[in-house]
Amino acid sequence: MGSLEKSVQRLAGALDALESRLDMQRADLAAKSETIEQARLRARTAKTQATAAAEDLADAVRDLRTLIAPKKES
Repeated sequence: MGSLEKSVQRLAGALDALESRLDMQRADLAAKSETIEQARLRARTAKTQATAAAEDLADAVRDLRTLIAPKKES
């Protein structure tokens, strides 16, 4: 086998290795992107739940103030 053929084979091997590394990096990025999207969804859900809890707490405080407030005599 001539040196040109060996060089072509080495180049083909190097390109295959590069393609494999790129595929692995692409898969890693896709997994990270999915993880980030899941975290965003959890954050949105937590925000919604926190907002609802804050509203419930505010309602409870208003109810307590009404119960505790001195009654005005007519």
